[in-house]
Amino acid sequence: MPYNSQVSTPQTLPSLDRLLQYTLKPALGCTEPVAVALAASAAVWAAEGWIPGDASPRCCPAPDSVRSLRVRVSRNIFKNTFAILIPNANGHKGIVMSAALGVLCDPRQGMGLFAAIDAEKIMRAEALMARGTVAVEIAHEAPSDLYIEVEVECVGHTGVSILRDEHSKIVCLRRDGKILFGSDGAEQDGGLSPELAALRELTVADLVAMVEDLPPETETLLRRTVEMNLAACHAGLSRPMGVAAGFWGTVDEDTNSFAQHLASLTAAGSDARMSGYPVEIMTSAGSGNQGIIATIPAVAYAQSHAVPEARMLRALALSHLVTMYMTGHIGYLSALCGVAIKAGVGASCGVVYAMGGGVEEVERAIKIMAASLTGMICDGAKVGCALKVSNASETAARSARLAMQKAEVPDDNGIVAPTAEQTIRNLAELGRSMEVVDQKIIQIMLNKIGGAR
Repeated sequence: MPYNSQVSTPQTLPSLDRLLQYTLKPALGCTEPVAVALAASAAVWAAEGWIPGDASPRCCPAPDSVRSLRVRVSRNIFKNTFAILIPNANGHKGIVMSAALGVLCDPRQGMGLFAAIDAEKIMRAEALMARGTVAVEIAHEAPSDLYIEVEVECVGHTGVSILRDEHSKIVCLRRDGKILFGSDGAEQDGGLSPELAALRELTVADLVAMVEDLPPETETLLRRTVEMNLAACHAGLSRPMGVAAGFWGTVDEDTNSFAQHLASLTAAGSDARMSGYPVEIMTSAGSGNQGIIATIPAVAYAQSHAVPEARMLRALALSHLVTMYMTGHIGYLSALCGVAIKAGVGASCGVVYAMGGGVEEVERAIKIMAASLTGMICDGAKVGCALKVSNASETAARSARLAMQKAEVPDDNGIVAPTAEQTIRNLAELGRSMEVVDQKIIQIMLNKIGGAR
């Protein structure tokens, strides 16, 4: 039935199409290094007077014209840029190279700016790094879990950019100390966007009702999402990449098991993108791996079980909507693995819907997933994320099957609550309590490079 929100829906709730347009965005490469590069490029362009929306080009600086580049990031940004390969960058990885390349990129390209990396940009970025131009600092008291501040000193001018709360959300640009765009990031409240703030007030039943009547433009967006993310998975199946969890899983798997097939297919997509293979992905709630998990399970089930496309697209919409709903409660980045805790839950809901389930089964799947994968932590973006993607997708499929068979997790089990909504809020509280986990992960990473900060 069409969505009706007389009881639980805020009057300001955006349309389903706007919500999905907001959460489904293309990106090339892991989104945290991209965000660092975007912030660096915005700072350099701000030194030349650029602001978002200005279509006029700016010349990239010569390496010796950038005297210093200071990057301050939140812990979660640091751990997600520590060991991740950059697409088109000839094997380079890490936050320093991401920032150096960003200096040479075009911020107008948004989350796709790594597409323009070539041999010349790599050479110029290497020159910046060799001179010690780029300095990175962890902002332990950052005002947001997703926070990047870049200050660049060029010959003639300085530029500052602040990006926070979302991967492409530039909140402040300064030139020579004067604000060009936005306001001082330190003075901003930050927090949830209007879309997330409105969405998190809904119930799971509301989310299911919302997807019952998809407008044509939403169907077009979802078809594009399927095409892009399946292409990444097929790329990872073509040859060993990353840890090759998808490639070798396909070779060894029991082909009669849908859950194992799904685990290999989704892991292959993660293998490709996390190994630096230049494949564009449709992200979900700021994450490419979440985009894979929130897309492929419902699609793979529908395609292998002759589910009509109309229901498949509704299942896909529900999967991404639940992923976004979880993000509204837990945040974009946390100590909890978003692939498992957010997109994995969304995927399970999507598979349930593709199986013909309704609100009751979707709520049951959420609680089963919470009981299954709550302990999975985020220890940074890396090629090994494919293993977590594999586990999350396989568990999502099995949880969906259990939910359809009316399996129940008792309310007295750990963080599981009488309702799906309270279970999600418990997950969010758990994530917020794990600051010491993030601190320890950062310390372990810094010990690998021989120093603490």
